Amino acid sequence: MSEEVKNPNYWKSLGELARNEEYEKFVEREFPENATELNDKVSRRSFLRVMGASIALAGFAACRRPVQKIVPFSKQPEDLVEGVPQYYASASPFQDALNGIVVESNSGRPTKIEGNEMHPASSGNTSIFGQAEILNMFDPDRSRYVRKDGERSSVNAFTEFCSNHFSNTDQNIAFISEANSSPTYNRMKGQALDQFSNAQWITYEPFGEDNALEGTNIAFGERLRTYNKYDEADVIVSFDDDFLNPTGDKNSVENTKRFTDRRRVMSEDDDMSRFYAIESTFSITGSNADNRLRIKSGEIEHFIYALAAELSNSVSGLSAFSGYSNKFSDHEWIAVLAEELLNNRSNSILTVGRDHKPELHATVAAINVALGNDGQTVDYLNVPHIDNQNNREAFAGLVEDLNNGNIDTVVLVGTNPAFTAPADLNFDEALANAGQVIHLSNYYDETSKLANWHINRAHFLEAWGDGYSYAGTRSIIQPQIEPLYSGISEIEFLNIILNGEQAKGYDLVQNTWKDYYSNNFTSQWNKALHDGLAGEETFSASSVSISSAFNSQASDFISNADSSEGMELVIRPDSTVFDGRFANNGWLQELPKPMTKITWDNVALMSKKTADKLGVKEASLGKSEVEVISITVDGTTIEIPAWVQPGHADDSITITVGYGREGVGRVANKTGVDTYPLRTTANMHFASNVSVEKTGETYEIACTQDHNTMEGRSLLRHATLQEYRENPNFSTYESAYDAEMPGVAYAEEHGEDDPLSIFDPIGEQDYPDYEPQWGMSIDLNTCTGCGVCTIACTAENNIPVVGKREVSRGREMHWIRNDRYFDGDVNDPKALHQPVPCMHCELAPCEQVCPVAATTHSDDGMNQMTYNRCIGTRYCANNCPYKVRRFNFFNYSEEFLTGGDDPEIIQMAMNPEVTVRFRGVMEKCTYCVQRVNRAKINRDIETNGETMKPKDGAVETACQQACPADAIYFGDLTDPESEVVKTKKNNRNYLLLEELNTRPRTSYLAKVRNPNPKLA
Repeated sequence: MSEEVKNPNYWKSLGELARNEEYEKFVEREFPENATELNDKVSRRSFLRVMGASIALAGFAACRRPVQKIVPFSKQPEDLVEGVPQYYASASPFQDALNGIVVESNSGRPTKIEGNEMHPASSGNTSIFGQAEILNMFDPDRSRYVRKDGERSSVNAFTEFCSNHFSNTDQNIAFISEANSSPTYNRMKGQALDQFSNAQWITYEPFGEDNALEGTNIAFGERLRTYNKYDEADVIVSFDDDFLNPTGDKNSVENTKRFTDRRRVMSEDDDMSRFYAIESTFSITGSNADNRLRIKSGEIEHFIYALAAELSNSVSGLSAFSGYSNKFSDHEWIAVLAEELLNNRSNSILTVGRDHKPELHATVAAINVALGNDGQTVDYLNVPHIDNQNNREAFAGLVEDLNNGNIDTVVLVGTNPAFTAPADLNFDEALANAGQVIHLSNYYDETSKLANWHINRAHFLEAWGDGYSYAGTRSIIQPQIEPLYSGISEIEFLNIILNGEQAKGYDLVQNTWKDYYSNNFTSQWNKALHDGLAGEETFSASSVSISSAFNSQASDFISNADSSEGMELVIRPDSTVFDGRFANNGWLQELPKPMTKITWDNVALMSKKTADKLGVKEASLGKSEVEVISITVDGTTIEIPAWVQPGHADDSITITVGYGREGVGRVANKTGVDTYPLRTTANMHFASNVSVEKTGETYEIACTQDHNTMEGRSLLRHATLQEYRENPNFSTYESAYDAEMPGVAYAEEHGEDDPLSIFDPIGEQDYPDYEPQWGMSIDLNTCTGCGVCTIACTAENNIPVVGKREVSRGREMHWIRNDRYFDGDVNDPKALHQPVPCMHCELAPCEQVCPVAATTHSDDGMNQMTYNRCIGTRYCANNCPYKVRRFNFFNYSEEFLTGGDDPEIIQMAMNPEVTVRFRGVMEKCTYCVQRVNRAKINRDIETNGETMKPKDGAVETACQQACPADAIYFGDLTDPESEVVKTKKNNRNYLLLEELNTRPRTSYLAKVRNPNPKLA
């Protein structure tokens, strides 16, 4: 072997790739610039002003027992033991799709959300939004009371108003609603349309499935929901569809589960699907592709038509595309994709991004049917609550009616069109022409301020409800706590409007389900509550065929394909705040975005080539000062920071919405830039021929991509499926570095079992036989980089949110980070993801240097922290080669609890099983020791003291339980049948920085890709 160690070229940022002098200075600092004790008064004041509930929930000590407002313990319930959490099945709504959840409740207050293993939409897992809903519920910035013309009022006053106002059933009423699958809600919707002869009902979502529904209407003559079964496909082709991201697809949890099930490789003999991504913006989904092609969003249309034309010669149903050609017809990808799809008929999936126009959805649906995928890998579902109208056209028509003074009353349920509606509709001006405006919402937001009546809404964890999953599993939403701010649910709200009186949500939901359960109602109702779902029934799949009118319509829209010339602007929902509804959530604001690692802001993404053309420089290391550009579309201009994103399409700029809000909450206010002014009815997804100029200004971005760097040492190992089959041991140190592992020769010479380590064992700790020995393994082949592990860890372990300023100083507190690496050319690299928690090393470098023995090993092998011993020297963080330790700079608990808002509510959100850290204390991943100890106690009780070793699977860490890709394995290393032991015996298993021989208990399974060799 070569004496010179080979170092694979993985890089996190352009600065790291350049390896310039500035970068070398940056990485020499163990703690980033200014990462010292916070002592300036400006920081302290601004910190408390902007952080709201999130920092207090996540990191402030409670000096007295949380106030319990709904379960009095003067007479303790028989089924409740203080200190032992209870679990309740429910469902979490996101748009009109429910995910089954299980809510952990401590002393009657919800503290953690997990997926429901029995529910097919979640299978025990969650998304980042599902995890963050706990913080949403305890947000003190939520609306607290009813307002009439901006002044405080009451539900009783609103009820009296409705009783009188809605007695006139002939008035022109417009209901504008967010998407909602609730059978109870839709029963009331039908009642409203029957009761008010001149009523119209419009479902408005700024990023909904309207275009997809209209596409199936063009292709099949009916509006059907597309349901892709990624686990049953051998070939997947995605056109600008970020289906693994909850902001790109509301069924992302199930999508991820299905997708990764077909990608799981446990031996060199296993097979895996092949995934092609064609996209403009480097997305989570695109980063997991085997082959990725970057083109402008405006060119996606031409690419799809060229592929349809290529396939039309071999399949029926695509005759309209026969003979068609454009600039992509001779592209190498067209012939390769056509060959792959034809060789995998009935075993492939084509999917297109939700926001592309209906004609593209129609074409992709037609191709799927032509290839025989319908009924096999793709189902087209009949969804009962989908409106039989084009809601985007209906919404524009309503605005016209408002402008003409034709609407007497507008009722808005949940949605916020004053902020999210297309800018050219001038919705706020149109709304002023209505006689009465009534708005139900979680916050006193942009639309609420225009309404005559604002009704504060109850969070779903506080209210009864029901609904369907994306595929049609029916569930009941049961409340976990009384409404903190006396809000009402959407069904209680509609009942007041329709009947002029108040009713309990429980009764309204039961009335609906009594029709569903015609026999043995009580027992079936209780079973549905217990299980979290009504049964295995789902929406029926339609037997589709390409409509006779499709080909004539196709001839029209391919001849009128949009031009994609000039610089284009792509408008997307944000990866962490979505359309703005999560903007006041500190956990999500501080979660680094999957591909850029930016926090607390939105930016204009562009490729290196585009940046060079515009004269824009990339962010400098350690400073994150970036240039600001102005973007003009149809006479409207915004200014926004520019960010150079490797892998982005050239001559294309991507911006995200949801930021720049004011008067909503302390976290959201004035965070980022409002980009909705550039989104119009003509430019809902992208705009062409936009004007871009530098402003000469700069803006600071808090980006974590260069934090916790490991001096350029390679931490990733990956190979193609073919390489894996040829060399099953590719992940070993010798194969990865083309060099012998340091210390091996010395060990062999001296008869040692383990390689020489630079760290000395401390007394060679002997572990008791009766204790389990914990370990973890992370499969990089299934990890998608979504970040839900980080949010789940934050929620479980009371981890503080520190804010933009502190993140920019390198002080983020996440116990598990998700590194994103690039491999290859700066313009068209591959991306790889790697979650990095504490390694729990046997020869822990941190333990070697702590002067007060605050970090030691437990009897069950975990590297543990004794917080009240720690004196804050930070030697342990300096000596940790993995950079997984976090120092707590803050101790504002006393000030916050005496001067802040609602300390009782904030304390109620804390996980009582996890110690709250104070200033001057180092913290890190604990392997969720509170869960481990709970399982050991339970096992000890179950076996009458015979053993305390939990059964395999009895302990799941928070990150493991939340992960929809099932990428994390955790268990007892002394159990040879445990899943974690099996993965560690896999030939893809390797250790981070194993040349240091710290003997980590956390290991990784190397990534395997399955690219088409014709496109490699």
